[in-house]
Amino acid sequence: TWHPEHFTCTHCTQELGTRNFFERDGHPYCELDYHNLFSPRCAYCNGPILDKCVTALEKTWHTEHFFCAQCGKQFGEEGFHEREGKPYCRDDYFDMFAPKCGGCNRPIMENYVSALSAQWHADCFVCRDCKKPVTGKSFYAMEGKPVCPKCVGVDEDDED
Repeated sequence: TWHPEHFTCTHCTQELGTRNFFERDGHPYCELDYHNLFSPRCAYCNGPILDKCVTALEKTWHTEHFFCAQCGKQFGEEGFHEREGKPYCRDDYFDMFAPKCGGCNRPIMENYVSALSAQWHADCFVCRDCKKPVTGKSFYAMEGKPVCPKCVGVDEDDED
């Protein structure tokens, strides 16, 4: 039991009277001090988290502050990708960090062909001149691009 004038916040010493308060380790705290001292902190704004939160990347975030570090969009069903402790949406992650195709220069997100010191989308690994696929076939390298024997002027039967 406390005299009203002695029922004060342990931190700021304000009288609590009929105000809301929190107790920790037997000590009363006003609402503001309790949250500033003991609530988890948002990794983005460093403010106390009083309601729902996201826990990711070994940090806590206000739900509205957990968004792509590049474009600022909140994450949807597809989730996020991490690089150096920062969250990114799928598009920005692959645009920024994925290897680029030797044909179209767009990010490679899945299966690829590795040839001519580059990585290629399977659909982009085509003859530079006639645009026919060269995957699994013999080809020549010209200016870093594949060229089929026919476009080079070589009969494929003469290659041996």
